[in-house]
Amino acid sequence: MPGIMTLIRAGFLIVCALAASCRNSSTARQQTGTAAPEALAAFVGKVWTLTDQSAPLGTLRIFLPDGTMVMDSCFETYRIARWRNIDERRIEWQEDNARIEAEVAQANPGQLRLRLQLVSEVKVEDYRLVQVPFLCPESRVQAGLGRQGLL
Repeated sequence: MPGIMTLIRAGFLIVCALAASCRNSSTARQQTGTAAPEALAAFVGKVWTLTDQSAPLGTLRIFLPDGTMVMDSCFETYRIARWRNIDERRIEWQEDNARIEAEVAQANPGQLRLRLQLVSEVKVEDYRLVQVPFLCPESRVQAGLGRQGLL
């Protein structure tokens, strides 16, 4: 039986996903300050999960059309940040005191690849579109199923 915090987090993510699907893309263009190029628009308003085996289980990214970004995983506190288009291939957001810039290297209906320009390195992150319904895998991990049930 999921705990109350798991249910609250799931409810929050559902509300975010619904808000993303209801927003008008012209509002996003006005608020982010840059027209959303087609390559960038392909990943906006969708829920993405990181496929990296070393990342926390259930790591999610949601880029909402109004410039809000939701970051979460099944084992970390969620983060809400602002994101924006820099140009036709690059976006940026703020995490703590660091500005993160990323090239959208691939964006298609089921996959997203971001090339993050970090202070000391370039980090490539691969995401896939979350399959609905999605439940944090904590019960699967506890049952000994590990990550294979996620990807």
